[in-house]
Amino acid sequence: MSDYSKNDESEQSLSQTGDAAQTEPEADTPVESPERPVRRLRWKWGLAVLVIGIAAMIIQWFRLAPDRTYQVFSVYMGIRNLVVGLLVWWMLISGVAWKTRFKGLLAAVLSFALFFAVVRVDGFEGDMVPRFQFRFLPTSEQRAVEYFENVKTADKPGLFKQPESEVNTPSASGDSAAGPQDWPGYRGAQRDGIAHDQQIRVDWETEPPKLLWKHPVGAGWGSFCVVGDRAFTQEQRGAEEVVVCYDAQTGKQLWVYADPVRFSETLGGDGPRATPTYRDGFLYTLGGTGILHSFEVFSGMEVWTRDLLKEEGLENLTWGMAGSPLIKDNLLIVNPGVRPSGSEKKNPSVLAIDLRTRKTAWVSGTRKSSYSSPQYAVLNGTPQVLIFHAKGLEGFALEDGRSLWFFPWTNQAGCNAAQPIPLDDSSVFLGAGYGQGSARIRITPSEEADQPADVKPEWKSLSLKLKFNCAVQQDGYVYGLDEGVLTCLDLETGKRQWKRGRYGYGQLLLVDQYLLILAEDGRVELVEANPEKYVQRGGFQAIEGQTWNHPALARGRLFVRNSEEAACYDLSPLTK
Repeated sequence: MSDYSKNDESEQSLSQTGDAAQTEPEADTPVESPERPVRRLRWKWGLAVLVIGIAAMIIQWFRLAPDRTYQVFSVYMGIRNLVVGLLVWWMLISGVAWKTRFKGLLAAVLSFALFFAVVRVDGFEGDMVPRFQFRFLPTSEQRAVEYFENVKTADKPGLFKQPESEVNTPSASGDSAAGPQDWPGYRGAQRDGIAHDQQIRVDWETEPPKLLWKHPVGAGWGSFCVVGDRAFTQEQRGAEEVVVCYDAQTGKQLWVYADPVRFSETLGGDGPRATPTYRDGFLYTLGGTGILHSFEVFSGMEVWTRDLLKEEGLENLTWGMAGSPLIKDNLLIVNPGVRPSGSEKKNPSVLAIDLRTRKTAWVSGTRKSSYSSPQYAVLNGTPQVLIFHAKGLEGFALEDGRSLWFFPWTNQAGCNAAQPIPLDDSSVFLGAGYGQGSARIRITPSEEADQPADVKPEWKSLSLKLKFNCAVQQDGYVYGLDEGVLTCLDLETGKRQWKRGRYGYGQLLLVDQYLLILAEDGRVELVEANPEKYVQRGGFQAIEGQTWNHPALARGRLFVRNSEEAACYDLSPLTK
């Protein structure tokens, strides 16, 4: 190779090296990377979902007023829709990184799970607002079971008795018939919520009610039946539904009869709903699952039993068998469950059992049952049984059960639970909740014997919406809790006189010229039955916990209970 060729190759190499040096950046010069799009939270969309959701709930709340149940349900639906809207925004529209989206979703799920790991839903208020309780605290039913485990004596499974000498103590009335100051069943002797022939002291500031006894009880929404020195009620104690006899003066348990059944329902709560019925030394009870019993009251010995749902092939109602047995003449009358869907047979609206033969005397009606109890009335000279169905009020002849008339009165829930009130020989007051209201109806017999009577409303009112709270009437006026607020209506016109005092979904009774109101929170208040104005005369905290049960008044003693505890207070006039 020549020298010239070597020089050319050397120059070419140097030229390439120089070019490379000119194109490569210096070591200290930063290298620019391609720009990534910046993710920004589209918070305005989320805020819009939040504002629209809350506004919709507020509008629905005022639109559905004053019906608290529908208002609460609208809030549930609104919260559900709001959560779905926020979830869609967060996962699809928020604009943040997918990793962040899934982290946020996981955090929300874990927070929800943690909340319910710490607390439990311990029932619902009358307007369906949930009540929460810490999980580490015992339930009211557990406290009751523990209490009775410590006080009972057992001589055979499910039946706990005191010594025979104590059990066979005669009643204070002196015989087996209920006296005029006894409380022999649901809402008293006539089921009108009126303590006839009784008086109480009303100056509670200087002469306050005296506590005679208080202790835990099993779950259930029934009331007390009180005759002489004995008080009867029904409770749920664990896996057993029990009928209990207490000493009315001391609260001491005298006997218990247990059935291995349990009625449970999320919104309505657990346990039996009905109140025992007393008649001539015997007690009759209907459990939440439809078991009908007859007992000898002194010993607690079962006389006979019938499983109404099982023997008739019926299904239970959503909130259980709630109608307390009615006894008139020799008939025991109940309103049982419903036929299964698709059944070719018709619904038995009312069932009468002959107490002498213990066999079915008659079955009548076709309409679906509800939660009111059978009511006796004499209208247009005809003894009859009033049954408040899911669809309305119907009258049945006492002797043979034939349908005499029907008046449609219902609501979206198909729930009629308040007791109808016979007013005179041809008119009845009735009320229902869920926005329905109340009415006074007039029953006029048909000129043709085989035709049903003509029934027309004398007036209708949106006031006094009785959800499952019964009313009382006196001197041409009716008093009741209209969505938790005490209300007075004129029975002649249906016009509201006044509306005052918030008691929740409690119950009341009438004694003399006063209303004894057992509020939903366990308070007892004394209010004048005064059509001119609301006058509250006194009050005290009787028991703790949610209270839907009716109070009972016998011989000046007020008996109150709920699904947590029971108590008795002496209200009798003091003798000087």
